Parts: sequence; C-alpha cells; structure tokens
Amino acid sequence: MTELCIRIYRFFRRHRMVCWISLVVLFAFFGYCASCIHLEEDINKLMPSSKNEDGTTKLAFANLRIKDKTFLVFEGKEGVSTERMAEVCDAFIDSLQAKDALSDSLHRVIEDVFYRLPEELLPDAIDYLSGHFPAYIDTSFYACIDTMLTEKHFRRQMEINRKDLLSPIGTLYPELIQMDPLGMRMLLKEQFLPASAGEKKGGYKILDGHIFVSDSTVCVAFITPRYSATNTGQGSALFTMLNEQIAQFAQTAPDIKIAYHGTPASGFYNSKQIKSDLAGTLSGSLLFVLAFIFVCYRNWDTLPLLVLPVLFGTLFGLALMYFIKGQFSLLALGIGAVILGVAFSYVLHIITHYKYVGNPEQVLRDEVKPVCLGCLTTIGSFMGVVFIRTELLQDFGLFATFAILGTTAFSLIYLPQFLSPKRNKLNRRAFALIDRINAVPFDRSKPLLIVILVVTVACIGLYLAGGTRFDADMHNLGYKADITTYSEELLRSKTYTGDKEKYFATSGATMEEAVERFAGMARKLDSLQQAGLVKGYTRIDRIFVPLRVQQERIDAWKAYWNEDRLKRVHELITRTAPQVGLRPEAFDLFFEYATADYHPDALYEAGIIPAGYQSTLMEQSYNGEYLCFTSVRCANDTVRSKTSDYHRICDAIATQPHMLVLDTYYYTTDTLMQLNDDFSVLQWVSMLFVLLVLFFSFRGNIRYTLLGFMPIVFSWLIVLGMMVLFDMSFNLINIIISTFIFGIGVDYSIFVMSGLIGEERDTRLLGYHKTAIFFSAVILVVTVGSMLFAVHPAIRSVGFSTLVGLLAAVIISYVLQPAVFRMIQKKK
Repeated sequence: MTELCIRIYRFFRRHRMVCWISLVVLFAFFGYCASCIHLEEDINKLMPSSKNEDGTTKLAFANLRIKDKTFLVFEGKEGVSTERMAEVCDAFIDSLQAKDALSDSLHRVIEDVFYRLPEELLPDAIDYLSGHFPAYIDTSFYACIDTMLTEKHFRRQMEINRKDLLSPIGTLYPELIQMDPLGMRMLLKEQFLPASAGEKKGGYKILDGHIFVSDSTVCVAFITPRYSATNTGQGSALFTMLNEQIAQFAQTAPDIKIAYHGTPASGFYNSKQIKSDLAGTLSGSLLFVLAFIFVCYRNWDTLPLLVLPVLFGTLFGLALMYFIKGQFSLLALGIGAVILGVAFSYVLHIITHYKYVGNPEQVLRDEVKPVCLGCLTTIGSFMGVVFIRTELLQDFGLFATFAILGTTAFSLIYLPQFLSPKRNKLNRRAFALIDRINAVPFDRSKPLLIVILVVTVACIGLYLAGGTRFDADMHNLGYKADITTYSEELLRSKTYTGDKEKYFATSGATMEEAVERFAGMARKLDSLQQAGLVKGYTRIDRIFVPLRVQQERIDAWKAYWNEDRLKRVHELITRTAPQVGLRPEAFDLFFEYATADYHPDALYEAGIIPAGYQSTLMEQSYNGEYLCFTSVRCANDTVRSKTSDYHRICDAIATQPHMLVLDTYYYTTDTLMQLNDDFSVLQWVSMLFVLLVLFFSFRGNIRYTLLGFMPIVFSWLIVLGMMVLFDMSFNLINIIISTFIFGIGVDYSIFVMSGLIGEERDTRLLGYHKTAIFFSAVILVVTVGSMLFAVHPAIRSVGFSTLVGLLAAVIISYVLQPAVFRMIQKKK
C-alpha cells in the first residue's frame, strides 16, 4: 500500500493537470450527489423495527395517519364563558383555513379540522337510521322485544311516546317516535352513543356543537394535516402558520390561551432543535478548532488543507448514502459529527508529520501503514452499528464508514500534492511547547502509572459489581417544546381518569375486512374484561356493523315481523294509544318500516359521521392498509413490566393475526433491550476483528498485538465503570459512542505503537505521532464537548461517555502503553 501511494504521488507530480481535473470532477460529482440527498428529520427513525416470525413488520408506526393529528386547545381564563371559547375557536379555525386556502393545492398543509358538529348531523343520522333500522337490531334483542308485546308495556310506553312527541326532539322529528311505538330506540341508545355525555371526569361533551372537556374549561379541535409527520417541510409551514395565528390572537383575545400538541408538532420542534444545535455546536466548535490550529501552525495555507479532506470525506459519505438509500437522517448526521474528530486525526498526522520532515514521500513511507491500519480498524468498529435493527444507527454506521474511507483516501492520494515547504512551514515556537510536553517522561512516572492502574481496576470493579443500565424509554430522547408540553399536560389533566388508555386495531386489505375482523378483537377484549384486565373499550362493532352481519339481522327482522306479530302490535296500539290522547293511526309508520325492503350499507362510506371524528375510529394508512381502532382502558401500571395488566393485554392482542397494538413502545421496548445485548456481542466481535488485524499487522507478534489492544479495552472498561459511578445509563444514541471511543482508541494505540516500534529507525517518530495525537485530542474534546451545550437530549446524551472514553484513550496511549512497551523490551 505504501509503494502504491508513492507511485500515485509521483504520477500526479508529473501530470499536475490530471491531478487537478480528477480532483475537481470528484468534488463536483460527490457534491452534486450529496446535494440531492433527502435529509429526513423524523425522530421515529430511532425506533427499531420489530418483525413477525414470517419477517413482516409488526407495526410501521410511520404509516399510521392517526398519529399525524394535532390537538388544538383553547383554554379560557377564570370566568370566561363557553360561548366565548367557542367564538374564539371558530374565529381561529376560520382564519387558519383561510390562510391555508391562499396557498396553491400543492402547498396546502391542512386536510381537515374537526372542531364542531355540523348542524345537519342529527337529521342526517335520523334519516340514515330510519332507512337502515333493522341492520342495527342485534338478534339477541328479539327476546327483549318479545317482552314488549304486552298491554302493560304498551300502556307504559305510550306515556313515554306522548312525552317524547312533546319534547324538542319529538317536535322536530316526530317520525322518530312514530316509527317506534314499542320503544326499541332505547335498546340502540348505548351502541349509538358510545362517547361520554355529561360531567363525568375524563370524558368530552358537546356544547353549542363544539367539543369541550368535562369541566367546560377547555375547547378542543383536531387538525388533520395533508402530509405525514415525516414530511417536516410541510410540517414547518403548518406550525409556522399556527404560531403566527397564536401570537395574533394573544393580542385580540387575551382571555383565551391557545396551545397545541401531537406527533407532528413534536417532530417539528425536534427537527428545529436539532438544526439549531447543529448550527450552534458544530459551527462554534469548528471556529474554535480552526483558531487553535492557526495559532499552533501560524500558517493560513494549512487551514484549507485540514478542511478539504474532511469536506471530501463528508461529501463522499453523503453521495454513497444517496446512491444506496436516497435519504439520510438529519439526526444521524448530527451524531455523525463526532466522526469528524477521527477524520481530522488522519489529516493531522499527515500534515504534522510533514511539518517535521518536509518531504511528502517520506511522510507517505512513515504514515501510510498506520493510517490505513487505523482506517481499517475504525471502519471495522463502526460497521458493527450497521447490523443493529435501527434505521438511524444503520445510517450513522454507513455514513461514518464512508466518510472515514473518503477522508483517508484523500489524505493519502491528494493531500500530499498540496504540501509545500514554502507554504507549510513549521512554527517552531508553537511546536516547541508541544514537543516539551511530549518530551515529559509520563511513562516513567510511577505515581502516575499507579493512579492510572488504580482508576482502571476500580472502574472494572464498579462495572463487574454494578453493571451498566440501558434506558429503553424512547420518550427520554425527544425534545419537548414548552407549548406542546403545556398543551399535552393541560389536556391530560382534564381528561385523565386514572386509567391507562391505549389504541388497538384490526387490519385488513379493505375497510370491510378490517371491520369484519373487529368481531374477533371484541371477543378477545370481552374475555380479557371478564378476567379483570380490561376495564372498558370503545365498541366500534356496534357503530360499524359488517355487511354480512347486517344481512343476517335484516333477515332476522323479516322473519320476526310475521303477520301474527304485526296484528298483535296493531291491536295493542289501538287499545293503548287513545288512553294517553294519541291517535292509533299516528303509528302507521311503524308498519311501513316493519315490512319495508332493507339492504346492507356501509356506514363508513355514508358520509354521516364527520371525517375528523371518523378518522379516530378507522383509517387507510399511508401504505394502503385499512385499520379499525378501539380505545382500551386498563389499570395504569408500568409498560415495561411483564406482569402488568397492560402488557398482558398487549401480549394477548399482538399474538393474534391481523390485530395490532398501536403503541410502538410496546414493540420496541423488548427489542431495545435485545439491541443492548446484541450490541454488546457486536462490540466484542469488533474487538476480535481489531485484535486479528493487529496480530497480522504486527506479523504475529502476540506481545505487540496485546499491547496495541490494551488502550482499546481499558478505555472502554473505564467508560463502563464511570457510567456506574455517576449513575448514568446508556441509551439508543450514546451507546453508539462506544464505537467512536473504540475507533479513536484503536487509532491512538496504532500510532503510538508505530512510533515505539520505529524508534530504532527514527527516535523522533514517536514524538511526531504524539504531536498529531495531541492536536487530535484537543479537536475531539472541543467537538464532542460542544455537544454538552446542545438542548436536544439525543445530541446532549453523547457528551459524558465520549469525553471519558476519549481522555482515557489519550492517557493510556500516552502513558501506560509506552511504559509497558519499555518493560517488554527490557524483559526480552
């Protein structure tokens, strides 16, 4: 490899035009491909995919439309009437929809807003029920109807009918009573009014056609966007519009506080905070690093040489991600910023070495082997992340691998062409200080060696005694904005019943198939309710009756109302109606309905139920699958407890075909715990890979191999011990930093070993490598340390373990590794 790099260097020196043309073409090509990549900002990419036994995905949360709803709340301050809240709600929604309507059809962001019941809902519902009455009479009701065919019942029911006819609803819709002299409408009341009505805490109620919480202090609306929550571009337009509206209404309606929450809002603020953190931390740390490098090198010409290879590697990584996937996670790119430290490390070794020797060919002879070896082992450690069942971490692993590969290739092929004794002079004053630091015999200081060994042994003991924890709660990794947190907590406080309430669903290729399969869900939930696990659930099967069941009920209706029963009803009406002042012929409408010809009809296609409400009961997901939902109440216990009521309900439902638990955390919690175990295995597999590479690179010298491997293992064990000492947990994000610690530990170890072994040939070689390691360590501390100031929890979580591992790798490579090497040499 060394000879190949030298030949390429000599070829480009003779053919300068070929060098520059190829460089410009590569930059242009990779830059264009990188600019075409779609940067995704969906926090759900963190979720591991959970598979069924046949390999299909159990739940693709991103495909669910119901998750895209945004809750809009209007909270009245003390003394504000419900009429005022409804008035502000109407004005706000009208203004919002008017603004959205000004955009062309491609840029509109609102699909529907459900905030009040249409005035025609009741008459339309009555007309529909009148035309499909038998389809909603369960066959079990006929035993009750038999008990109604008595004179005693009819006398009592006629009194009720007279009062109902004189009531407001009877005055407006008398046919509703005239078609039902028996009072069968009471049998249907429960299944057509599944929502809570009244002042019961935890429910909603309708006032003036608007949706209010049970204590009438908050009016609620539901926005359905025209896009998925993963489309953060349109999401940005929606929430920018909402924020402008809220600011405007804060001036015109100060007595009403307006807020919102929901998955799209969380995605928007997560994306916004990630961008803000990346702009702040990366730009700030980059400026500091460049200033530090300039002070040390005192040479403007050197700064572009540091940036160009890393820029090339980044564009190379993004371009390959574009060809492989076409898209890339913005969060993975943010976390991937830590690999810039590794990339800078290789560039620094090349440039720093040149500052000392002033000969590009000599630089290649000394640096190609350790740089390539470091690149290979680092890639081996990062590639382990690719096998983890999380798309974001797979993106990070691939990008890190490609970026390091591209940076290394540029550093060994193109970077030597830029090196010039005139432009890249050595600043002896700045380097003299670093050289004096490197000349300090840290490896001969017994107190320092003892401290390092004691700390290492103590950390190993803490790890073995306490073990590290893994936080599988994905809620802890998302950023929560003030406005969404307030809205969510407000609505929860107003509707919380003390129970856990979660969505479950049945799926089908058609909506009818999903509705048909809900009968199996209902039977399962009924059995769980009898067992005391389920406290209640929404009986969607009573609202959306399968067409097959409707036909069975229609047939039962026809069979029940034979001539004898119709004659009996006619006689009873004739005798009892006049007793309460009603004319018998007023109920002739019943006989028309009893003998009419009925046909099954799909209520979900009738347009009776408002779209905004119906979408909370059923939907066609983004992947074309149809889902029918139900909300299940159970005891509020811990989700991750295997013995909890909720977990047992989920286990019972999820094991059934075509039944889903609409809680991605149920599917991923166990997967995350398994991921932690899998990652531990991958970590040791990566270590074995590095051990083998070191073994072959040191030509089978087992002592050198183990010595080169020592900083890697010790730095990782120190991190594990410190995590226990400071009571910190790993999570899905900072666990990948172990690969970073692993990779940088490998690099430092390899360069120090290269310097120690090469001392016989050149005693200054170790000093050159230590100087480069010093620069690399400073850059990494600044780059990673800047993430501690990030606001987003996922980015901030990488700081502690990274800094501990980084410092441990530097100290062990600087101090312990040379000490052990010299001891081995003496004992040879």
